[in-house]
Amino acid sequence: MASPLTIDGRTVDYQETGDGPAILFVPGSYSTPAAWLGVQRELSSGYRFVSTSLCGYGATNETRNLGDLDIEHEVRVVAAVAEQVGAPVHLVGHSFGATVALAAALANEFEVLSITTFEANPIALVRERGQMDLYESVTQMNSAFEAAYNAGERDAAGRIIDFWGHDGAFAAMPEVVQDYCRSTTFANVLDWRTAFGFEASMSDYAQLTMPVLLARGGLANPAMVEITAALEAALPNVRPEVIDGAGHFLISSHAKDCSQILSDFLAVV
Repeated sequence: MASPLTIDGRTVDYQETGDGPAILFVPGSYSTPAAWLGVQRELSSGYRFVSTSLCGYGATNETRNLGDLDIEHEVRVVAAVAEQVGAPVHLVGHSFGATVALAAALANEFEVLSITTFEANPIALVRERGQMDLYESVTQMNSAFEAAYNAGERDAAGRIIDFWGHDGAFAAMPEVVQDYCRSTTFANVLDWRTAFGFEASMSDYAQLTMPVLLARGGLANPAMVEITAALEAALPNVRPEVIDGAGHFLISSHAKDCSQILSDFLAVV
């Protein structure tokens, strides 16, 4: 079932299939529920799969602007979908969507049974851990990306894709995917500003007592490795996983591996 929700006059992406315990999938930047299809195909049929899109992607309206970028905009999307589900959920997120999933759990507006993050990127943790060289590499990359977008660079999105993935990752994507990234680049400009404004600390994450599966690729960007290490140190009930040979876009490139670790995790929580 794919039928967008109307919440307070805005549209929120909502897709649902299956029956059983609810898994709420949150895609990242430049993504829609389609990002999770490979993982979902490999999972047991005994779950209710629900997915949405973040602000400015898919059928979800953009509610942020340059003067109002609080992550609460994204949390409201996830909370609205959880309310529609009407049951406790297992939250699963990728990249910025995983950061939003963590923010939603911290907001404590609905019952979260577990959290699974694939390369979550709450960048403030790099600074908190004192890794200023890594933090500066991210801020400089983002400044160059935003400047390129403002200058009209057609493939500015490729700067982000290649940073988290690898050189040439954007060029290797199908043209239809590249076009979608181009068309939603401004939403990603806002995503980065939202992410830099999200200041949850390690002590905040320590309050999340539900089981957490914390996954990253074996080829992860150094900043991602540091973020994941910080979350692993902070979260009290965490199961870390590294998928060998995978990079940032592991839910697509290594969907079967991602599905396997998710399935194993859900079987015991």
